[in-house]
Amino acid sequence: MPVTDARTRTDDYWQECIKIRPQLVRIAARRCAAPVDPDDIVGEALVRGAEFDDLDMSRLEAFLVSTVTRLCADEARRRTVATKMANHPRLVPPSAQDPAEFACDKAEARWVAAKIMALPRRDQELVDMVADGMPHSEIARELGTTTQGAHSALYRLRKRIGAYRPIG
Repeated sequence: MPVTDARTRTDDYWQECIKIRPQLVRIAARRCAAPVDPDDIVGEALVRGAEFDDLDMSRLEAFLVSTVTRLCADEARRRTVATKMANHPRLVPPSAQDPAEFACDKAEARWVAAKIMALPRRDQELVDMVADGMPHSEIARELGTTTQGAHSALYRLRKRIGAYRPIG
């Protein structure tokens, strides 16, 4: 007859859980932050209680309240650590850039830097203005010319450094 006793005990456990569950959900909702579903926390606590063989039914409510509270604290701690790790500069994974692509970019940057250093000072200033994202109208104002004049100056500069390749 021990099977009947175990079944009765299991039924008693779940009947008590049904009574306590609304209170547990309120506790979980108060203690857990938004992305966590309070029902998930309560469900985890109920499963842990069901797995606890020697649980005193007179202490069930205190056990489940304590378990829900601790699960909420664990979740908050887990989220805090994950946020810190995601924002820590040394823990951000390196980009998945192809090493060959990286080497080509580096070589191209050296080529461009050498070309720019060989330019007259005025042209270097023009490159700096473009690199800073300055609009053509503002570049024209700096050069003391029209917007079309700035376009022409940039075109000639691109031709000189070999950056202009007509399509066709």
